[in-house]
Amino acid sequence: MLKIHISEYDSTWAVSFERIKESLTTILTASGVPIITIEHVGSTSVHNLAAKPIIDIDIAVAPTSIIAATQALSFGGYTFNPENNGIDRMSFRWNGHMHDSGASRPTEDGEVRRAVYLNMPTGISLQNHLAVREVLRSDPQLVEEYSEVKRRLAEQQFSGIGAYGSAKSAPLRKILQRSDIGVGAMKGITRLNPVGAEAKITPGELHSYAISLSGGDEDTRA
Repeated sequence: MLKIHISEYDSTWAVSFERIKESLTTILTASGVPIITIEHVGSTSVHNLAAKPIIDIDIAVAPTSIIAATQALSFGGYTFNPENNGIDRMSFRWNGHMHDSGASRPTEDGEVRRAVYLNMPTGISLQNHLAVREVLRSDPQLVEEYSEVKRRLAEQQFSGIGAYGSAKSAPLRKILQRSDIGVGAMKGITRLNPVGAEAKITPGELHSYAISLSGGDEDTRA
């Protein structure tokens, strides 16, 4: 069973992202790969949001550069990490750290873990990450409500990282309802994450969802 470790927001995550971004830029440009963007995404990219201490990074390159970028990352110290559900990105993990998707163990060098995703610029996964990030960055109340959900989930155990992701699907769908993501992208996200696809956000609804995860206990922290 997988145990998920959730940390309160750490301002050093943004610093770590910049350092990793610089390294990734060097790896890709040295191989002649044109970079469209490298984005800090996921929960560690949002101020005051509780998160697994794993820096999620989206790299976007043109479709014609995907193979070259994959080779560059592989030679640069990353290992391709296959994902399920026909997701439209390629996931890589850093070879310097033992794989720990729940972030429940310290890393070998004391640095924060990272997950690197290679995307096409129009990819559904990239649009999903950016839309969620922008909504949360603009709504402190929603940040606290989503943090509460994650703290509740950290009290549970899961069969794998996919099960943890499914447990977050409904509240994430609620967050996406606040975004300006297009209909086509929303349909694609729904196809990959069908749980809670029709959810509509209302004030405090994520708080209620979090409370329901532990049977009604109002205390949000251990």
